[in-house]
Amino acid sequence: MRVRPQRSFFVCTLALSSALVLWTAPALGQMPEKRDTAAPPAFVFGSIECPDPKTVQQAVLNLIPPERHSLLTRGVRVELEDLGDSYRVTVWKDGASVKKSYSDPARECDGRARFAAVFTVLTLMPPELGAEPVVEPEPKPEPPKPPPPVEAKREAPPAKVPEPQLPPLLHIELSALYANAPGILEAPNMHSFGGELRLAIGRGVLAGTISTAYMSRAKFELDGVHGELSRIPLSLGARLRADFDSWSLAGDLGLSLAVERVHATNLHIASTQSAANFGLNANLHIARQFGPHFAPFVGAFVWFTPAPSEMSALPQGAIGNLPYFWLGGAAGVSFGL
Repeated sequence: MRVRPQRSFFVCTLALSSALVLWTAPALGQMPEKRDTAAPPAFVFGSIECPDPKTVQQAVLNLIPPERHSLLTRGVRVELEDLGDSYRVTVWKDGASVKKSYSDPARECDGRARFAAVFTVLTLMPPELGAEPVVEPEPKPEPPKPPPPVEAKREAPPAKVPEPQLPPLLHIELSALYANAPGILEAPNMHSFGGELRLAIGRGVLAGTISTAYMSRAKFELDGVHGELSRIPLSLGARLRADFDSWSLAGDLGLSLAVERVHATNLHIASTQSAANFGLNANLHIARQFGPHFAPFVGAFVWFTPAPSEMSALPQGAIGNLPYFWLGGAAGVSFGL
């Protein structure tokens, strides 16, 4: 029997087939896999920087397998909104939208981009990643409203501009006085204390003044006669005023009327005389302003009587006349109303 030759042929055939398979296998294994690597057009939009639309789009492409990138060309649109302490992501697909808002007071832009990308992938691929989004229908545009009638339009009233605060119109001045009358010609030398009330009316540089004062009894001696003089000066005049920051300087000039009463104290028969003398008065004072309604001040004044009344006693007759000048100072406070 010729069995060996057939077996040898079968063994050679099997060896040749095995060698062919081993030679062709590496070549088949090195054939490149065809993938659709074309990048889809831009589908993430938003005129913001946190998160950046380009960063979000790249993160979405990294999360979705390349063979599924064709999904992003089927009417997919992602809109980003920066709301300050939060941000909103809206994913549009096939005419429907899904919105999601995230809180981020720290404004971590990279974290915002990652969350926006994950939300986009979960919305576009719910079967694979297990999240079935709640789809909101695309809102229909509302019909335009008719314009309101002309009669219904009302212009807002103009905003009221606050008026500047005006300075006080009336100043009430209370002061303590000291006055001295020098002995000139036939007038005796004397001094006295008193008080004055003065009103100044006006807001500007020029104001009107009116005042009344009371002077205590001033003792004097003239030609051997001892006496006392009481005075009530009245005045009406004008004031000029200048302000320097929180200080003010004022000068007054006016007409005066002094009601005077003379009483002799060392005569056997008591003698009292009364008189009214006209004259001029002037004063100058400086004040320190503490707000518009309160100001302490100091000043100086002069009272002048050109024709003082004559004084007489029995049996001497005329012994002299009342003072021509009174010089003094004042200190007090002013209240503005």
